[in-house]
Amino acid sequence: MEWKTDLAKLAEYYGNAPTSRLRFDEPMEKHVFFGIGGLAAAYFEVTSVQELAAVASLKKRWNMPVATLGRGSNLLVSDNGYNGIVLRLVKELEGLEFDGDRVWAGAGVSLPRLSKVSARQGLSGIEFALGIPGSVGGALIMNAGAWGSSFGDVVERVQVMTYEGEVIELSRDEAQFAYRRSRLGRYFSVTGALLRLRPGDAGTITERMNELYSKKIATQPFAEENAGCIFKNPPNDSAGRLIDKCGLKGHRIGGSEVSKVHGNFILNIDSATAEDVLCLVRHIQQQVKQLTGVDLQIEVKMLGFDNE
Repeated sequence: MEWKTDLAKLAEYYGNAPTSRLRFDEPMEKHVFFGIGGLAAAYFEVTSVQELAAVASLKKRWNMPVATLGRGSNLLVSDNGYNGIVLRLVKELEGLEFDGDRVWAGAGVSLPRLSKVSARQGLSGIEFALGIPGSVGGALIMNAGAWGSSFGDVVERVQVMTYEGEVIELSRDEAQFAYRRSRLGRYFSVTGALLRLRPGDAGTITERMNELYSKKIATQPFAEENAGCIFKNPPNDSAGRLIDKCGLKGHRIGGSEVSKVHGNFILNIDSATAEDVLCLVRHIQQQVKQLTGVDLQIEVKMLGFDNE
């Protein structure tokens, strides 16, 4: 296929060991926390904004589907895989730069790294993110959060790339952060953000960060393969509480199981398929609706499905 030739040439042009960072027919189960998913037509680690713009041009030229992976922590990939290019943002797009109480974070930066480095710099406001195993880009798009805080709370500006390959900046208001969503998903990619944090004592901030992390690992499953919270919390309630109330903890379909620790997690405990997970999701939604009247909305992102 000609697009594969073009992509290979693009990777070679920008150097940085193209054979290791560009792979065709790549098993997605290797790249997502769920450990589930068929083959992606291509997997490509993008190292710079310029290279990302070249991929945007390639997408337009060949009309190829392109998706940015992030860390794969909140993603369910179809058993049929993804007939497109999956991107991972690395190198230049994983940069962290501090200037007083502001930090520039590239979209590829992991949230645990951002939390730890900010704490060492004596900057508060992102402690909650230590226990979220995602990337800055993903956290921006879905306005990730925990313990009453959300990523959008600390954003000053967001840098995105349009489908034309143009880099533009958006204000916090223009990003339109809301509960577990924003308007950033309409762009080709998020490339980074300027965050404004609060100065404080590094030891106190680190202590608070570790307290939140300890609380998280005590109340949520960490050892098993999963994609984090499956459902959004309904207004003034908890999806996990509703699922527990319906007696669904431990309920299993195929190789997937509702966590016995926290009802809002589905685990891959025995070579689960994406279809196993979706069947379990639908069962949970039906039971919670029938018994409580609440419609649970899916929070986890999906890739490679016809109705995504």
